Amino acid sequence: MSLILGIGCSIYFKIHLLTVGLMLILVYLLLIFTKWKKNKKNNNFNIRVSVGIDIVGLLMLVLIFRLIHIQVFNSKIYEAAVAKQITGSFPESGDRGSIYDSTGKGLAYNVNIYSLIIDPETAIKKEESFKALKELIDKKYVKGNYYSIAKEIKKLGLEGRRYRRLEKDLNDIEKKEVDIILKKHGILRTKELFLDGRKERKYYRRDIFENLVGNIGFLKNDETDIKKGTFGVEKQYEQYLRGNEIKRTSPSIRSLGIKLPTSKAEMNQELDGKNIHLTIDHEIHYILNDELKKQFENTKSEEAYGIVVDPNTGKVLGTSFYSKGKKEIRNPLFQNQVEPGSIFKPVIVASALNEGYVRRSSTFDIGDGTIKKYNHTIRESSRSVKGIITLDDIIKKSSNVGMVLIGDRFTETKFEEYLKSFGLYDKTGIDFPYERKPYTISSKRWDKLKKSTMSFGQGIAVTPIQMVMAFSAIVNGGVLYRPYLVEKVEDKNGVVIRRNLPAPVRKIISEKVSQNMREMMEKTVEDGTAKKAMVEGYRIGGKTGTAQLSLNGKYIKHEYLTSAIGFFPVEKPRYVVLIMLLKPQADILYNKFGGATAAPVLGEVVRRIVKSKNILSKEITNINPEIQKIKSEQVLVPEEIMTTMPDLKDLTARDILNIFKNYNYEISMSGTGKAFEQYPKAGEELEKVKKIRILLK
Repeated sequence: MSLILGIGCSIYFKIHLLTVGLMLILVYLLLIFTKWKKNKKNNNFNIRVSVGIDIVGLLMLVLIFRLIHIQVFNSKIYEAAVAKQITGSFPESGDRGSIYDSTGKGLAYNVNIYSLIIDPETAIKKEESFKALKELIDKKYVKGNYYSIAKEIKKLGLEGRRYRRLEKDLNDIEKKEVDIILKKHGILRTKELFLDGRKERKYYRRDIFENLVGNIGFLKNDETDIKKGTFGVEKQYEQYLRGNEIKRTSPSIRSLGIKLPTSKAEMNQELDGKNIHLTIDHEIHYILNDELKKQFENTKSEEAYGIVVDPNTGKVLGTSFYSKGKKEIRNPLFQNQVEPGSIFKPVIVASALNEGYVRRSSTFDIGDGTIKKYNHTIRESSRSVKGIITLDDIIKKSSNVGMVLIGDRFTETKFEEYLKSFGLYDKTGIDFPYERKPYTISSKRWDKLKKSTMSFGQGIAVTPIQMVMAFSAIVNGGVLYRPYLVEKVEDKNGVVIRRNLPAPVRKIISEKVSQNMREMMEKTVEDGTAKKAMVEGYRIGGKTGTAQLSLNGKYIKHEYLTSAIGFFPVEKPRYVVLIMLLKPQADILYNKFGGATAAPVLGEVVRRIVKSKNILSKEITNINPEIQKIKSEQVLVPEEIMTTMPDLKDLTARDILNIFKNYNYEISMSGTGKAFEQYPKAGEELEKVKKIRILLK
């Protein structure tokens, strides 16, 4: 009765395991009771056998109870334990995204690299391994002599060695060809000879793109074994570029880390990183670097900076940086602060025009070219600049005294307001790591001389990117834009994840003021300090600068940061170019100035960009009328009757290209300026000519 009562209580209190145990005991006792009633008449031997069977039955009952306990009541615990023993964890990671320029040129991307491995111990047992090895050596996939390599492998095999790398850094094409050879000899899927692959990050023209694109590496205190962006765009857009990493579980032989052949695993998650498309144009970037490097080496400068932007959007189209010092992964365009010198003057002139403090017709008496301010004498850089000059002359001749007179018309508060409006008190917000915040002092703490010196670009520090964006606002109609380096972020299917759009920060000056500034700076290139930036047939505007360098608060004699900043076409600027050279060396002092060092680079960059982008000259009609009249018959030859070489003397490179643009001739030009010699000569037959050479000077 007590057993039945126990079963009832266990059912009532839902103690299911106890219920099962009591019921098994009840059944067992009933069987024993029935059996013993029948065996009362049996002899002792039968009784002992029966007792033995009962004991075995009891043990079986305990076993059944235990099995029920495991299989029914604790099944989940043991299923998890089994799964843990037979399930392996296999890390899966996606490829890092690629970085492209605006034309789709790959600047940073992943490639498959393979090493060819041989297992000497296994290879010596198969003759096919050595036949395949000989063919691989004969076809140059493995470098070396077959007999010496084969001898070494046999020796290693007898020693029980299992690994010897035959070749490294094979590409995908070479891998396919190696696979064909291995398959031919029946060892493609075996382990005598095999290829081991890995991913490697490659960079296009690292010498000119590294300071912008950046690089990847292992970070300190990072527990993962994955390389991450450490600088440049690689770092700034790390969250998009890096591939996702997951650990996938699959039935396996855990001790060997091998998946079971029947195992299946499905994964829908996208692991690959996203692709980055820059605003950089690799052609413009190359031109800028090529021309800046030449002048950097010619002038033996300490450093050189260059940048090209679209003034109407803020897109950065090209950057350049060279240094004589120890190579550092940094980008001074966004991280260095410099005194800009005279290229800063248009900022103040535009501000004065916008406030109505001056007009295009205003004149200024600069006397003998000196002015005394608070016991400090400020001089013109050229002794020829004196007397009464116009506003246009101040820009064209780069008058320091004239700029001081303009600065006097501002209050310090208003002067500072315009500096802030042009973005010179804040970071530009460019999408590049470690942009430096400018060091500024409130106008309330300025000394009496500071406004005067800032008027001509001394006593104020800006980053090159700040300077080029402020200048862009002057020539684009008066709008300051936030610069940016990345156009868009795409996944591997081409779906745009993020797109950067032109971001106007504020309107600073009027359209009319901007037009006036463009006209004044065009005259500076035509007949001013930026004359060496002129490109025949094109309307270019610009300004040069020569900022004296300081050390410990004192200016260093004859050590300068020279610069030139320009834009084109003048009527609707599409490009703004900034060139800076730190401490250029020259025997003659003038040859250290911006007009002699930086302006020629500006001109050559413009010359090559208009050719690369096929920007047609707007000034062909301005060719010397006398030359045009003499050449008219040859220059304007109809396409269908050009059988003889026209006379190209005194024509510009652009005009010559226009003449031959519809013909399949290879045009080779050297020098700058106008044509003075040509091959073939004028009047010679063109029937068998494929290449035309022109010398310019």
